[in-house]
Amino acid sequence: MVSKESLWRQHPVQELGLLVDGDDYYREFYRAALTAQKSILITGWQFDSEVPLLRGKDAEAATAPVALLKFLNHLCETKPDLRIYLLAWDFHLIFAAEREWMQQLVFQWNTNPRLVFQFDASHAEGGCHHQKFVVIDGEVSFLGGIDLAEDRWDDRKHLMPNPLRMSRGKPHKPFHDIQAYLRGRELAASLTELFTARWTRAGGEAIPPEQLTPEAASTYVAQNVMPLSVKLAGLNRTDPNAVPEGEKPCLEILRSHEEAIAGAQQIIYAETQYMSSHLITEALERRMRQAELPKLELVFILNMRGETLKEQAAVGLAQAQNIGRLRKTAEETGHRLGLYYTNPHCHEGEEPERATYIHSKLMIVDDRVMLVGSANLTNRSMGVDSELNLVVDAGASAAAARRTLLAEHTGGPELDLTEGLVAKLDAIAAGEGGPSRLKRHPSPTPGEQTALSLVDPQKLPWDPDHAEPLDDEQHTDFLAGIGRTVRELLG
Repeated sequence: MVSKESLWRQHPVQELGLLVDGDDYYREFYRAALTAQKSILITGWQFDSEVPLLRGKDAEAATAPVALLKFLNHLCETKPDLRIYLLAWDFHLIFAAEREWMQQLVFQWNTNPRLVFQFDASHAEGGCHHQKFVVIDGEVSFLGGIDLAEDRWDDRKHLMPNPLRMSRGKPHKPFHDIQAYLRGRELAASLTELFTARWTRAGGEAIPPEQLTPEAASTYVAQNVMPLSVKLAGLNRTDPNAVPEGEKPCLEILRSHEEAIAGAQQIIYAETQYMSSHLITEALERRMRQAELPKLELVFILNMRGETLKEQAAVGLAQAQNIGRLRKTAEETGHRLGLYYTNPHCHEGEEPERATYIHSKLMIVDDRVMLVGSANLTNRSMGVDSELNLVVDAGASAAAARRTLLAEHTGGPELDLTEGLVAKLDAIAAGEGGPSRLKRHPSPTPGEQTALSLVDPQKLPWDPDHAEPLDDEQHTDFLAGIGRTVRELLG
């Protein structure tokens, strides 16, 4: 279903599983880091020095600091052979209000010299570094959508409210995400190669390989992991500035999604922060219009709307356009299409203040092939930003993962069915059988439809599908359409 040509590397693994939501991932990262002997490599879109990795009873029982920077510094202070490298996207000014100021100084002021922080601005024009992965002692790895940052923590209950879900001293939104756990030295070596190439390209000093991997095996024993029956794991990338230098731009993640969608026979299940990619939408439309192939159950868990006006304009309007196209195609072809958002858990009689924020980037096809990582179903994730995904054939364990994730979103029992799944979910979302956290997605709304009549969002510059400067037509569309579009989105 996914060809070797769409993979960067493929390696055997001893263990592989999913960590669902920040509570499980932060705890497992903390436990794995405690066992580190020689190296911890961490790269992400965003870091926050004070984010607590453990909370509640876990924090009370901790014997080491729980805030990220203090924890990492403690590890260096107590382990004389340990080196820790953090590589962060050198973010655009537009994100300055959301970020910790003077972060490189914060991470290296009065900390151990073997704790090194580096900003990376070596991305394509108009892009960003969006890969989020960790390698510990060249053996234990984590990759996916979760940054070690504020506003990212939640547990699988998604309670409203939750006194542990705090950011900088204030409550923050319910948040759903996924990170993969992997164990295997060959796979970790490829991730280390990717990290060190980016590190030196960003201006960091070369990292000697002998500093990274101890001879002894890691003593870390994973807990809280949703296990997957996988012996061979594939890695693929998006990166117009391919690593190592001299390669052609990497569009492997796009190709693997297109291949998986084209080969689908029963069901496509996806969770994505955004769904603005016109190429993914076209791949779904092509598959639905292949009359000789079986009808599909297509289930998408999305955000109800963009978190900010910036998000609504950048990707929300394109998502609304794509949703409209997919609804029309499914109606014409007879495929079952379900698009949903999900609310947090509330006590009886209470109404949610807002929907749970979906930050995960996951697709499961035919309850077998799983694609998970940092790449959203956006134009830029498929062509401009640096991204990293995992591709595996998980067999029956993929179906089990899909069932438990859907149960998290509905707040009800697991649904052991494929045929008729969308009809069942539509009934659950409508409240048949009692209140449910799952709701049908309202897009495209009347305001979005009006905005779409004024401007084609695929011609706006915020979510490009290739790394090139804007041409005159794009500038004209941007200047002419942005004011009217914003007015419509604001209602």
